[in-house]
Amino acid sequence: MTPVQLLRLGSRRVEQHLREAAYLRLGIDATRPLAIRAHPTERCNYRCGSCACWRLPEYPAEMTLSQWCSALAGVAELAGRCTVQFAGGEPLLFGPFLDLVDWCRDQGLAWGMITNGSALNARTVARLVAARPLNIDVSVDGASSAVHDASRGMPGSLLHIRRGLQRLRERREAEGARFAIRVKTTVHRRNLHELPALVDWAREAGANSIDFSPVRPWTAEVRDDLWLRPEDEPRLAEVVARLRAARRAGAPIETEDERLASWPQHFRGQTIAPPLSPCRVGLRDLHILSNGDVRMCWEYPVVGNLTKATAREIWRGETARAQRRAMVNCADFGSPKCASSCLSHRSLAQDWQRVRLWQPVRELPLAPR
Repeated sequence: MTPVQLLRLGSRRVEQHLREAAYLRLGIDATRPLAIRAHPTERCNYRCGSCACWRLPEYPAEMTLSQWCSALAGVAELAGRCTVQFAGGEPLLFGPFLDLVDWCRDQGLAWGMITNGSALNARTVARLVAARPLNIDVSVDGASSAVHDASRGMPGSLLHIRRGLQRLRERREAEGARFAIRVKTTVHRRNLHELPALVDWAREAGANSIDFSPVRPWTAEVRDDLWLRPEDEPRLAEVVARLRAARRAGAPIETEDERLASWPQHFRGQTIAPPLSPCRVGLRDLHILSNGDVRMCWEYPVVGNLTKATAREIWRGETARAQRRAMVNCADFGSPKCASSCLSHRSLAQDWQRVRLWQPVRELPLAPR
């Protein structure tokens, strides 16, 4: 991330803080979306136990490239200078995805993405880097093929991802690009013992940072096999202590110390007090689904559709306004559904601590053994 990008991010967050304060203290709704996440497709070619995407009996309709460009242009008009984070499903399974990020580059719309790494071949990597991303996040759930491949439901996937990361690093260096490469890990019973080694794996693979999120109880497999049990608590305490020590020693772990420390509460199903209260999701989050539906939180209903209305009409409409009023008093705030993974619960200081890792990879200490 360049100094100009850092400055823009900081000023954007300060402005957002003022808008949220006006809403919470004065009831003035001048909010606009800060965290914009676009899901071009819900299709996925992996079979992760923690996810339901690949289990769907049928998939919703997908907007065309033209519709996506129109939708994102409307979001940018509402939000101002912003960043769109693409997710899925697997976004690279959306046929015109590379054309879409080319459009983002040409429009000056900052973008990033999270991918399972399955499509990071030489041609795709070249197109992605040429489109000037802010970040490319890759899901990795184990430091060994045995753990990762079983967790992701795809034999040989860890080796394939490692090669893709190498292509990203080499292309980034060849083009003098400054985007961050990040490893994103879902924490569960199968991979708990490998998390410290995964910090080392990410650093050696050339990632700028690694970020951990404990699994949420979305699927039957999570509840039956992946959720930590009371007998796992001693191992969990040991792993958390090692990760916190590695983070203090300078290892590139994005996950805040407070979140690492809260994992035992998460797996006990206890309420966790987020850094920001009340919930800010309705004041800053905008999720665009593949068919154009818009949500502010996965636990609340759709507030509109971008093929039928503009982002401004949806965000400023009474449906979204009413949902915002309800969400700041959400009864689930701090529950395992959201407290350990929701991006909008971070403070400004925590955001800065994360962004400082989005710099060219440097020699950093390995996790304590």
